[in-house]
Amino acid sequence: MTKEKLKNFYNNDLKKYDLKENTYFKVMFNRLLDEEYDLFIGLDEMQDLIDRLFTWYEIKYPEREFDFYDGKIVQDFAFKKELSDLMDINQLFFRLTDNQIKFLKGNYRSKIEKEYPIYEEGKKIGVSKKVYFKINRNSNDKYYLKHKDFIISADAISGKVDSDYETLKYIDNDDITLNDLFQVFSENYADCLDFQELGKALKNNYVDNYLRDDILNFVALRLLYSKKTVPERGYKRAIRFMDEFNKRLGLNLSYDEIDELLNNSYKEDNSKVKLLSL
Repeated sequence: MTKEKLKNFYNNDLKKYDLKENTYFKVMFNRLLDEEYDLFIGLDEMQDLIDRLFTWYEIKYPEREFDFYDGKIVQDFAFKKELSDLMDINQLFFRLTDNQIKFLKGNYRSKIEKEYPIYEEGKKIGVSKKVYFKINRNSNDKYYLKHKDFIISADAISGKVDSDYETLKYIDNDDITLNDLFQVFSENYADCLDFQELGKALKNNYVDNYLRDDILNFVALRLLYSKKTVPERGYKRAIRFMDEFNKRLGLNLSYDEIDELLNNSYKEDNSKVKLLSL
């Protein structure tokens, strides 16, 4: 990349990853709060998350690795590979705050959350996380006189609803998610059930995941624009970072923005193009 193209590349850096300077993100974030989004992680902790992820992936994929693949002799490269393999997402999460882990996982949230051990052949192999929501009946509901409310529970990760006696009164499917259950309630029982608590939780989950994807895209941009390296290597780091999160957390982070930014850096400066056309 020539000096002119390199200058053009860094001139395109809007520094979205600096949340204090990212006016659009701050306006959007404050608007979400005005719309009663239940905040559990603040801007400072989000910025800290960006900084931590950026540092982690620059350490995990150092310059010497790229030197090696470019054909340069690198001593102890095998040791580096071993360290890189150890730096998996579990090790990363171990170094994050509880809120940051919760934010990245994007689980459903509720006022009441519980964890239950999962056993296999008498040995604990994991933990099942559950969320609980209260559904209120009104006088239009045929079950109102006997029980004025009931509780639904679901897996906090997948949102799969736990089928029980009460839920089966309203659905004929024992394999349904929270989003699908909300749709059933909205279409068929809006006049007899109050399920605002569930609706609020689904809105929070949608916003949580929207913000998380934004923050992760900002990490990719910071890796791309890092001045500790060259753009091509920053791009490779960003791709590896996004690949790992897509694979390990089941996300669908898009590479379109960083692809476009790198490709545009090889074009002439826009102002010159405009002058020539005039």
